[in-house]
Amino acid sequence: MANKLLKLLSWRNLGILRYNAVWQNLAALFYIGFQERSFSAAFLGRVLAFAVFSTLMTGYGYLVNDLADKDLDRQHGKPNAFENTSRTQAAAIAGAVLLVGGLFSFPFWDRPQFWAIWLLWVLDASFYSLPPLRLKERGGWGLAATITAQQTLPTLLIFAAFGDLWSWGAVGFALFATVRGISSDVSHQMRDYRNDLRTGTRTFAVKNGYRTTQRLYAASLEAERLTLGGVLILIFAGITQNAVPSFPPLTLGNLILPVTGLVLLSMGLLMLIYLLLLARTIGRSWQAYQAGTLAENDPYNEQRQAQVRDALHIIHHTLPSVVLPGYLALLATYVYWGNVVFIVAMVLLYGLHNPKNWQRFLKNAPAQTR
Repeated sequence: MANKLLKLLSWRNLGILRYNAVWQNLAALFYIGFQERSFSAAFLGRVLAFAVFSTLMTGYGYLVNDLADKDLDRQHGKPNAFENTSRTQAAAIAGAVLLVGGLFSFPFWDRPQFWAIWLLWVLDASFYSLPPLRLKERGGWGLAATITAQQTLPTLLIFAAFGDLWSWGAVGFALFATVRGISSDVSHQMRDYRNDLRTGTRTFAVKNGYRTTQRLYAASLEAERLTLGGVLILIFAGITQNAVPSFPPLTLGNLILPVTGLVLLSMGLLMLIYLLLLARTIGRSWQAYQAGTLAENDPYNEQRQAQVRDALHIIHHTLPSVVLPGYLALLATYVYWGNVVFIVAMVLLYGLHNPKNWQRFLKNAPAQTR
């Protein structure tokens, strides 16, 4: 039973690990750490507990969806975690993952806001797929449910667990996560449109039409690039006001150097990179929609992600998911050495230790993450 559970949690190229709330919101976690000046061994312990908790909750969302879609996935020819498992066993496994995940939330039980957001998350993830509501087949309601379950609520949960839920930081990061979730899920519905239309699955795309869905997707991609800039401003303002003044000086032998100037310079460089990428991509998605080439310019198409390393890919994936959290991890490690675990984890997760991946990235060719 245990081996089967581990196999279920690691399938789809370890997607449950890569898409859990910690990795999706690592920049937000560092932002909170700098705001609260809370980097310590105790902070790392809480992050570890939250990482296990969020991974299992993400796993629960995947598993309950596969439980509900077992027959439908067979019609679509899609893989399903429970294709060789009875419904009773499948339900028991999904329930066990939810229960064990709940135990790892113990360090946050003293925060009432955490309980409220977690309950909403469980209900959202469950009734997105399960009858009688089965929100995924209710058009706009289904789209809203999957976006909030995968992006908005996990982001707010991090602020409820570690920081201030009622803050501009929570609003900014939740807005960016929500818009990013719209882009990701609408792209998924566009790629599944023919199968869903054939099987009568009433997704948002099927109910509203392919062209309307494309229009929403183009608008969300444009909004995603702009809200990323808002997140960068929040991070840089927060670090500059709350963290940089307390950074320990850099000691090189007998030479003592203040790090304030270096940090501000690096922040400015990162913002400049963002602005250059924005200048290359702003309006591009809307133009592609009007020209009928949006599918070829879809940064969330998995095949394109693996093969194309242009400005569109970098501003939607490399910058927010790798460069920004990596930069913040370096700053956090300077403040507290234990944070090096985040750098090591990111190197392993994204295959940054493999020179072939760097060569493929620079040559604009497929990359391996394993």
